[in-house]
Amino acid sequence: MTNAAWNGPVTMEDVPEEFREVAEALGMKAFLKLITLCGGQDLYIPKRESLERGPRDRAIRARFDGGNYRQLAAQYRLSVRQIRKIISGTRT
Repeated sequence: MTNAAWNGPVTMEDVPEEFREVAEALGMKAFLKLITLCGGQDLYIPKRESLERGPRDRAIRARFDGGNYRQLAAQYRLSVRQIRKIISGTRT
């Protein structure tokens, strides 16, 4: 029987144990959507910190007044060198 021919409900008991935590966190509907989009693929999920970097860096650039590197470094708990790289756009 192909996937198209079977349309029965999938329950949490059908989800392999190693994926249940994700299924429970997302909910079954979102989990099924995720496996429809990405099932069978290697999937990299970035850390939250990497997603937050863009908004943080934009805020740093917006608050930069031409010389307040130390203040921004203290405020954002970064080094002055990191602040300089963010301001110049060379931070990777």
